[in-house]
Amino acid sequence: MTSESTASPIGHIVIPAPDLPKARDFYSRVFGWQVQANVPGPTYWFYRSGNVGGAFDARAKPARGAVVLILTVDDMVKSLALIEKNGGTITRSRCAIGEAHHGLTHHSVVSQLPA
Repeated sequence: MTSESTASPIGHIVIPAPDLPKARDFYSRVFGWQVQANVPGPTYWFYRSGNVGGAFDARAKPARGAVVLILTVDDMVKSLALIEKNGGTITRSRCAIGEAHHGLTHHSVVSQLPA
C-alpha cells in the first residue's frame, strides 16, 4: 500500500472500445480526455485522462462483471447529463461511498454507446 503522498502505481488502463472514433468522441466530449487517434496503431489508441493514461483497444469487447472504473467528476448531475446527451446510457444509479458519490462505470459508458 502506498502513502497519500506517492503517485498511484497504476501506469496504464486499457478500455475495450470496438468503435474507436465513437469512444474518442464520447470520452473527449464528456470527460475532456485527450485521445491520440492511430497512436500507436489503427486498433489501439492512447488517451490521457489527466493523472493517468491508457489506451482504447478495438480488439477487446466490453464485458459485464469486468473491472469497474470509477471516475471522479466535478459535477455529477452535469456529467450524467453529458453521458446521455452524447449517446451513453446510465446503467447504475449513483450511490454514496464515504463522502463521495459514484455511479459512473466503465461498463456504463463504453458498452452502452449507441450503435
